Amino acid sequence: MEVDLKGHFLNLYMIALSDNNFDEKELEVILKIGEEKGISAKEFEEIILNPTSIKIKVPEDFESKLRLLFDFARVIWSDGKIEEDERLAFLKFSDKFGFKDEEGVELFNWLIELAKNNCTTDGLEIEINKLLNS
Repeated sequence: MEVDLKGHFLNLYMIALSDNNFDEKELEVILKIGEEKGISAKEFEEIILNPTSIKIKVPEDFESKLRLLFDFARVIWSDGKIEEDERLAFLKFSDKFGFKDEEGVELFNWLIELAKNNCTTDGLEIEINKLLNS
């Protein structure tokens, strides 16, 4: 498994923990995202059991940043509510990804709306193409 992908799943786990309540639905969404990306539940377990062995890398291109932030939004929305700690964690990541404060808020609102509408990874690709071609 790619090092970047391991770091991403560690970040997803941290987002799920950000509200001090690791919900079963959050785990289900993380495992579903893993399945979409070819990561088994066992591999995810290894990631969270050995977090210090993983180097987290910030994606370089715009689309990769959106894909990762979308996964964060899916985990945040998985329990049907948005905790302030989760929103702040998302905004912190978007800042680390190089987005300005207002861009982070716009991305949060857009990506959460996609998550609420059960957008898939493939659906996100369509939305990214619409965004880039508009």
